[in-house]
Amino acid sequence: MSQVANQEGEKSRVPALTTMTGDTLGALSPTTTGGPTAASALPLIHEIFAKLKAPSFIHVNLDAVAHNVDVLRRLAGPNTGIIGVVKGSSYGSGLLPVVNVLLEKGVKELSVATVAEAVYLRKNGIKVPILVLGNLIQSEVVDILQHDLIPSLSWTKPLASLPKDSLIYSDGSRLKVAINIDTGMSRYGVQPEDLPNMVKALDEMEVEISSLYTHFQSAITEKAKNQKQMDIFLNATEPYKSRNILRHVAATTGCVQGIGTDLDFIRPGGAINGLCSGSDREGVEKFIKCGFKPAVSVLGQPSYHKLLSPGRTIGYDGLYETLSHEWIANFTTGWSDGLSRRLSNGIGGVRRVKTGELCPIVGRVSMDSITVRLPEAPEENEVFQIITDDFDDTTSAVGMARNLGAAVYEMPGNWSTRLARVYSRNGKIVEICPSLAYTC
Repeated sequence: MSQVANQEGEKSRVPALTTMTGDTLGALSPTTTGGPTAASALPLIHEIFAKLKAPSFIHVNLDAVAHNVDVLRRLAGPNTGIIGVVKGSSYGSGLLPVVNVLLEKGVKELSVATVAEAVYLRKNGIKVPILVLGNLIQSEVVDILQHDLIPSLSWTKPLASLPKDSLIYSDGSRLKVAINIDTGMSRYGVQPEDLPNMVKALDEMEVEISSLYTHFQSAITEKAKNQKQMDIFLNATEPYKSRNILRHVAATTGCVQGIGTDLDFIRPGGAINGLCSGSDREGVEKFIKCGFKPAVSVLGQPSYHKLLSPGRTIGYDGLYETLSHEWIANFTTGWSDGLSRRLSNGIGGVRRVKTGELCPIVGRVSMDSITVRLPEAPEENEVFQIITDDFDDTTSAVGMARNLGAAVYEMPGNWSTRLARVYSRNGKIVEICPSLAYTC
């Protein structure tokens, strides 16, 4: 037994590695261990370490991305297309590598949050339609037209003062827009009762309405609330069905719930990368049953280890104290890379690939490193997972989010470019993005 400090600064005990409980460090569940980067993938992982010559990296399994697209197709109606949402560096997986898999899998349209993301895709040769989900402002119209993008509108204000004959793409075709309808999120979106006037105004501007959409507010387990939004959306958009304006509502949550999956498109984002939209256990179980596989993991090898005697305090503020001789290993990653500082002192842990053991983070997660308690001295070049590509209660994206009260998408989405990102497909390395030498 060893001691860590609780949130009030007092020291409390951390269970031994073999007696960890979900209350302290997360349950070590046999059903959630052994993901794609577990023991069976060690030859690939060792090859990556050898090529990188670095002690830690982010791994993106593009086979999982391809698999998740197949899952989404099964959840969607037979005539329903996929708009692949790749905003925020495709939720931390990396923009272009994921986009290329989506296009290979037959996805015909993409979506991002900002005009800048869309322009980046255009400059990298992506030619399919791109919907920008962020509400359009007037200063963005020039880039929208120059790069043939589809902006989202919640009102006509960004276009109202512009000459009608200026609203054309470089090929001479008229501007296309998507209308976001507020059915209950109360964020962006035109109110349903104001939709007719907005459509009339856009018609007068000769702006083509490409699609109508909304976004659900509630969790996977709150199907009735999202169905209420769906009913509002269908009622608001019914008058425009004859105009062949496309409709879409189902993001990751809607896809799992089966709400809106028979409209013209589904609009998944997190699910493409195997990320559940929430961390509550019931919702995650429903997500798992759909068959999604997490694509992102973070792997490391100890950069230093030592056997400490009893009574040693570790890290900033000395919040962890050894009560016996303990093996402590350093891993070269920290909060500057994207690992939350709140995972300090036994809240977080890393997975020992060799045995499946959960090893607790002891002391602070610092800017550039973490200290981890091991059951014994690590082997030469032994591999550990800092984020696991599964649904483990402690080390996965959903487990970390649940323990921290955070969003699941934050867990991979917050990682910077300081760690290399490595992409694999069919068990082979297909792309290495070196540290600081790439754009997510």
